[in-house]
Amino acid sequence: MSIIGNLRYRPTSRSTSPKFKASDLTVVIPTTDIVPETFHRVVRSVLAHSVAKLVISTAGPKAEKDEGAFRFLFSDQRIVLLHREVASRREQTAHAMKYVDTPLLILQDDHTYWPNKNSFLQFTLAPFEEPSAGAVGVGLEARHRQHAFSLAGFWNFLGMIYLVRRHYEYCGTFGIDCGEYLNERVCFGLVGPLNVDDDKFHTRWLVEHDWNIKLQAGPETMMTTELGEWPKFNEQVSRWLGTSVRSNPRHLIHRKSWIRHPYTTWTLLVWFVRMSLVLEPLMFWLLHAVLKAHDQLQHFRVATVTLYAFITAMKFVKILAHFKKHPTDVVYFPGYVIYGYWCTPVKIWALLTWWNASWATAKAATSSTKVVDSPMMELCDTNATNTADAVTCIMGSSDRLGSCVRRRLERFVYKE
Repeated sequence: MSIIGNLRYRPTSRSTSPKFKASDLTVVIPTTDIVPETFHRVVRSVLAHSVAKLVISTAGPKAEKDEGAFRFLFSDQRIVLLHREVASRREQTAHAMKYVDTPLLILQDDHTYWPNKNSFLQFTLAPFEEPSAGAVGVGLEARHRQHAFSLAGFWNFLGMIYLVRRHYEYCGTFGIDCGEYLNERVCFGLVGPLNVDDDKFHTRWLVEHDWNIKLQAGPETMMTTELGEWPKFNEQVSRWLGTSVRSNPRHLIHRKSWIRHPYTTWTLLVWFVRMSLVLEPLMFWLLHAVLKAHDQLQHFRVATVTLYAFITAMKFVKILAHFKKHPTDVVYFPGYVIYGYWCTPVKIWALLTWWNASWATAKAATSSTKVVDSPMMELCDTNATNTADAVTCIMGSSDRLGSCVRRRLERFVYKE
């Protein structure tokens, strides 16, 4: 089905007379460290476009001390630098909302780069020409660091492949029933407070209120991030799996999700049992049992090789796009298959530790800074009369939301 969905998928074409342009956008970046060169590259990639304003919401004593050095490097009048004592992504984001005075808002992750081409925003905002479009997901790829054959190169490969697989799966579901769950790193749409799991909550809210979610996954809207470093990547995988463990059950009991996007919702149910280290041995056991029941065990060896070749081929197809761009990385494919088996106990561990929902980078901001991670917060518009103008009330949390665009909320009440 994913193959069929990918063949059917088509992004929205850009309009010749668009409603929105770059000057209609305010960009908000919540972060805890404004010193790294990675963050500076992110800022430069945003300012290369004619956005109206870039609001950087920082937290912690270190970020406060580094403010002078940052302002020396970046004197662009479009930059607004804010600071809070407490590191909490959702509160830093809410703090920045009062500085938004444009029709659209982009919430930008602090390590996700914009492409340096004018067509990026033109294609990204194209779905908003439809009044029913409430959110737009875009493509994301990890930067290839061009390592020689090494462990560092392998981990970089795994980071890139994670995003390639997710891109493949999103296009597959969208191509079948136009269902697309806003991911943690990159999404454009109507959103609320940010900590772990907000992306899935936003999807439920949009579906419940009859908004359409669009997917712009073409080359024009492909963003770039840093991913695939040991041991950070393992920690990220564990956190992503935990997010799905907490969020997917909510989707499965969400009636409108089944009505509007049955196939996409079904894939979330299948996710819970998709464990290579469990399913593949079970498949071979069933194959043996069937052949034995029909007195055909003499064919078991050939059947086993055929079945494993089929399983491996399906894994290869999902990441074929990466090997087309970086053919030398095919040497890492056996390690990728083995790592897939390793993810089974990691997923089981995530099932057992589902309550861990913190923003890891905030915890690392400084040992002397208190980190707030309340389980549920609300961001409400106290004056909105219809959802076309604003979200009346959003509740939820998110971890690694890359980029979000949504229609501006006029007034906010932020409360626990």
